Amino acid sequence: MLIRGLCVAACALGTGAAMLCVAAAPPADLSIGVKAYEKGDYTAAIRVFKPAAEKGQADAQFDLGVLYSRGQGVGKDPEEAFKWLRLAADQGHAQAQFMVGQMREKGVGVAPDYAEAERWYQLAANSGDPDAANSLAALYEEGFGVTKDASRAVHWYRLAADQGLPEAQFRLGVMIELGRGVTKNDQEAARWYTRAAEQGNGYAQSRLGSLYLEGKGVPQDNLKAYFWLTLATKQDRRMAERQRAQLIAKLTPDEVTKTEVDAAHWRARTAAAKNANLIH
Repeated sequence: MLIRGLCVAACALGTGAAMLCVAAAPPADLSIGVKAYEKGDYTAAIRVFKPAAEKGQADAQFDLGVLYSRGQGVGKDPEEAFKWLRLAADQGHAQAQFMVGQMREKGVGVAPDYAEAERWYQLAANSGDPDAANSLAALYEEGFGVTKDASRAVHWYRLAADQGLPEAQFRLGVMIELGRGVTKNDQEAARWYTRAAEQGNGYAQSRLGSLYLEGKGVPQDNLKAYFWLTLATKQDRRMAERQRAQLIAKLTPDEVTKTEVDAAHWRARTAAAKNANLIH
């Protein structure tokens, strides 16, 4: 089982968190490859990962698949990426299973197949992968490749949310606020929006700002509403921009200035924390 905290982020498909990883007790050859990757020497990383992958080492197969999916050190090749990721997935590598599910869902490097996507997401989610649980929940919410089932969607969103995945925390908040597959509860929805918003999720920031503006699930608070809506507008949330513009008339110039400064400081602290997490 690979440890996410020791990984170098390498998002492969624009969603999810594909990563280059080493095992808890890393073989020397893969450790050297990861160090080369960290330095941007992708060709050297390939030279380390490929022989190990060809010998059947699942971690190396996964890392090689990620590099092919990104075109780092090799020409971008979705088919080759799928081949190596599938080999790792067949050995029970949870992150590879998640990526195979993504590629099956989106038809990247292989024909699209929602049923196959669901199967691979299920395997990865059963191993505790939060990205897979989130993707599986989305399939059940929308009814893609499976029978639409809001209660199952809530189950998998909650598992991913409990592991700290902000996208799942936001979607769980939505399901709870609307009473889909779960008892409607504005206070609980607000708690999940808050957890996602505090991790920088723009959709959650926008919704949380709206809740403070309305006094729904939280005490009505124009300053907190303006704070979260200001953060959301920096991520191109247009609804937040409209609500924020209307809210300015209810605040004093000093309140507006102070809240905007607080929001800027919050963004700076959050960005610094994210960069530290990538390193460590």
